[in-house]
Amino acid sequence: DAEYMGNQFWMSNSDSEEEKRVRNLPKYKLRHNDMPIPLFEEVLTYAEEATNKFPLDKDAAVEIARLCKAHPKLGDIDEGEWQVIIGKSFGASVNFDSRLLAFFDLVNKGKTFLIFKSG
Repeated sequence: DAEYMGNQFWMSNSDSEEEKRVRNLPKYKLRHNDMPIPLFEEVLTYAEEATNKFPLDKDAAVEIARLCKAHPKLGDIDEGEWQVIIGKSFGASVNFDSRLLAFFDLVNKGKTFLIFKSG
């Protein structure tokens, strides 16, 4: 089982100071991640922002999918659509594009997120 995480430091592969930054991430429990860490952190941030903005999970899921599709590195990868499942207790068996799946809990929301691209 993964430990709770948050407030991670992220640096890109670039030596440029503009590319280095400290991310204040929400507390999460990682269940499975098949994304590069910088992209996972973006998706994690999208989940936090969407659940703050929309009280209904279905609306938050649509917003997260929209944000993933609009992201320059996430939206143009392969064909297919972003799928977002939000809940408190569920299981799933999914087919997804390689390196495009995140499965985690947002601790402060008490919700689980399964976000992946398939197609």
